[in-house]
Formats: sequence, structure tokens, C-alpha cells
Amino acid sequence: MSARYTAVEIARALGQKHDPTPEQQAIIEAPVAPALVVAGAGSGKTETMAARVLWLVANGHVAPEQVLGLTFTRKAAGELAARIRERLVQLAGSGLLRGAAGAEPGGARGAGGTSRIVLDAFTQPTVATYNAFASSLYRDHAVLIGRDPDGVVLREASAWQLARELVASAQDARLADLDLSVDRITAAVLSARPCPSSISSNGCSRSSSRRATSSSPPR
Repeated sequence: MSARYTAVEIARALGQKHDPTPEQQAIIEAPVAPALVVAGAGSGKTETMAARVLWLVANGHVAPEQVLGLTFTRKAAGELAARIRERLVQLAGSGLLRGAAGAEPGGARGAGGTSRIVLDAFTQPTVATYNAFASSLYRDHAVLIGRDPDGVVLREASAWQLARELVASAQDARLADLDLSVDRITAAVLSARPCPSSISSNGCSRSSSRRATSSSPPR
């Protein structure tokens, strides 16, 4: 994959104090293909991901609106989204991409392989949590599967409350034979992990948890 600008050149054009490390540069300039990157706390993951987006956009491989970033927490999603937008604004004003006459407004690459950035309400990268992105997909396509678009993805607390209500109201007499508390059975229902056929003090068998939910009246 050809590149007009290196990660180091982009960092210097933006006036960053430090160049990417060799390890970070290898990630930033990696081919557009599936890859696994393992990094610990404080290793510069957010900055590296933002730099990766900049490198892809600056070299015309993607447009900003073609970028999707998913994280586990809203805090991380907010930080990553802010960092990417900040860096894109810096890149657009850096002068690095001048001379892109003839570039298409909706794309990242213009005539002669030059690049430009268009940032507006319709050309923003999508950065969200997995749950939030899944909810947006559901809302956009719910009608196609005959569902209510206003439905939401249950968060952990809501899922626990609903599962506990179903377990507590279940009429299956076999639940009493488990000799487990409602909370233990609820935890087993939510974990949905394979269990040995025998009942242990840590929970109930998978088949028991299914009986607990399937025998409950719909709500």
C-alpha cells in the first residue's frame, strides 16, 4: 500500500513534541487488513489509534466518514472521538495537504493522488461503544425484521433486573430442587456458560437456566 506521507512526517507537520516510536509507526502504517495489537495501560493506545486514522486519511486510503472505532466504555469512546477530531482539524490546517486542487469534496483523495479533508456534520468518523453502535444498527434496520425501532440494548443492571424477575416468577417446580438462591440462578441465566450436568454450589446447569426462563410467562 503506497503512502505519500509517513507517520513521522504527519506528526511533525502537526507540531507534536514526540515522533511515533518504531513500534507505533509499524501499527500506524500497517496495511489495511485485519490485525491484532496488544498494548498495556499507558502505552499510548489512544494516540496511536488517532494517528492511524490520520495516516489513512492523509494518504487518501479512506475518508473520515469511512472510519469506525469501537470501544467498551463511553469514557474511552469519548476520548478517542475527541482525539481523532482534534487531530483531523490539525491536519486540515497544517498545510500538509495543500495543492489538492480538483479533489472531490466527498472523498479523501483528489486528482493526481492528492488528499484533502472535509469535516462537517456528515463527514465525521463514527466512534462509539459496542452497545451504542449495536443500538444504532438496530434502530436503523428494526423495521426490516418487524421490530420496534425504539427498542434499546439492555445494560448490565437492566438485564439483571429483568432476568431476576423472570426467575423469581417462574412456576417450574424443578427450580426448588436446585437448592440455590434466586440470585445464583439469575447469575447462571445471564452467564450462559457451559456447566457440568451436575449441580454445583457455583450455579446451575445450563439446561436448568433455560427451563427457568422458558417456563416463565412473557412480559
